[in-house]
Amino acid sequence: MTRLLETYLKIAFQDPGPSEKKGIVEREIPRDLGARMPDGKVEPVRELLLSTKIENTTLVQAEMYATVMEGAKLATCFRDAVPVLPMKDGTLTIPYGSAGTYAVPVAEGAEIPISTQDYSKIDITARKYGARPVITNEMIEDALYPVIEMEVRYAGEAIENKLNQLMLTELLDSAGKEHDTAGSNQGIKAVAKARGLVKKAGFMADTLVMCADAEALTLSEFVPGSYVGSDVAMTGRLPNMLGLRTFGCDVADASSTYAWEYDSDGDIGMVVFDSRKCGGIGMKRDITVVNYDDPVRDLKGMNVTARFGVDAVFADAIARVEY
Repeated sequence: MTRLLETYLKIAFQDPGPSEKKGIVEREIPRDLGARMPDGKVEPVRELLLSTKIENTTLVQAEMYATVMEGAKLATCFRDAVPVLPMKDGTLTIPYGSAGTYAVPVAEGAEIPISTQDYSKIDITARKYGARPVITNEMIEDALYPVIEMEVRYAGEAIENKLNQLMLTELLDSAGKEHDTAGSNQGIKAVAKARGLVKKAGFMADTLVMCADAEALTLSEFVPGSYVGSDVAMTGRLPNMLGLRTFGCDVADASSTYAWEYDSDGDIGMVVFDSRKCGGIGMKRDITVVNYDDPVRDLKGMNVTARFGVDAVFADAIARVEY
């Protein structure tokens, strides 16, 4: 995590003299940092700042976007866990057939029969989601650049959290399988049971997403432990379990039926699924930053928006784990 935005804002709004500016640049800008110019050339940022005014460059705008994406990266979960499908229009139609089919025996020299099946479809409709970090002129006057940088980072995190919330809720509400732990074997053994439910339904479970409670409970089984992955768990990261890619997701779900927790009876704390068949995210436009200036309210800042939608496909490719 860098603090370049804070430095750029300081130079832009404080307008330091040549010697003070040189001191800021040498203290806070890495010597080997480069910036790509509109003509495609990469210029050393130190030389660029010392030879021209920062408002004549795109450094602030580029670092604003980088800071937004830095915040989004902190919350990244489902865009790595399920397919992300590009959308040309506001609605993406995805046809799908049966969950699994089998080849038929064919005699030597005989005609191979044409495989036919009934197709269904899902429609993923993109909606626009946005966040607007508020940056007042007073914040600029008081040199609260670290606070401004923090607000910008939060905007990216807010967009990513919404994406996670939508996909998590879709999986919870659409899951066709559920393993109830009944209060025992609630860690890795529960994951194994849910994985078995998905496989028995004809799908290949490959992904596990856990809430914070379930993550803590499951990680405790690795510490101390002889499981493969204990060394990874000791670093605070989630190891793959039982051949499943593992993710943690701490957003509050929007389901009216299930609670994304794992500390009392009825809570759902894990979902195990086949990422190829569970559904996915339709991405019309990924995170975008547009600067604005509102003189009426004495504000400066940006609109951070994205357009996306989510949907599930095969219910039995998804299994919930109940506490």
